[in-house]
Amino acid sequence: MNLFYSKNTTINHNEIVINDQENRHLTKVLRKKTGDLIHVTNGEGVLFKCVIEESNKNKSILKIHDYSIFNNDFPKLKIGISLTKKTDRFEWFLEKATEIGVSEITPIISDNSERNRFNHERATKLLLSAMKQSLQYKLPILNNPISFLDYISKRDDSYDSYIATCLGDGLDLFNKKLCKGNNSDILIGPEGGFNLSEIDLAKKANFVPVSLGENRLRTETAGVVVCSIFSNINYI
Repeated sequence: MNLFYSKNTTINHNEIVINDQENRHLTKVLRKKTGDLIHVTNGEGVLFKCVIEESNKNKSILKIHDYSIFNNDFPKLKIGISLTKKTDRFEWFLEKATEIGVSEITPIISDNSERNRFNHERATKLLLSAMKQSLQYKLPILNNPISFLDYISKRDDSYDSYIATCLGDGLDLFNKKLCKGNNSDILIGPEGGFNLSEIDLAKKANFVPVSLGENRLRTETAGVVVCSIFSNINYI
């Protein structure tokens, strides 16, 4: 199944207009024609089953015949993660996290961060591509970078909150602390990790320090490990 994206479509609509890159893929790459069945998502958990009514090189008009709603009651995972020094490693994380499953990603700037900006438009396109490739129907929220202090000050009480660290003795493993069915929020630091001051501040904001295992992981790898653990506990 090939999946297409239409941002503003709701269950109240009768048709979808596909244009630009999505239409080129539909007509030039897949060579779909009038009468063919097409699957479209709005990135908000809805899958539309459509039939092509009209199609040309500029746009295609799809008639909605049915729809299904997915994942609205599933637990959510938010990740606050430091930007990596190399852009391609952060983009790799975005792609893999989307494929495995994540609800919201916020780049954070901490004391040891090596970057403080990224190309949001390019990153959003990567998320879209990963969502469609993995046949998922919810597009993760991707926020602009904020400071570590801003992130912990906005903690949501409806989420179990954690901070991944290698510092400290007797840390519980993330997979042991994670509660199945609960929304979770976790902080992942830069290559140099979070410092003791940041960990103390996070603890005071009710973030629980956890370990991701004995091995020291790169930032992007730690992010993927978190997504995998959360997915395994909640969906398998």
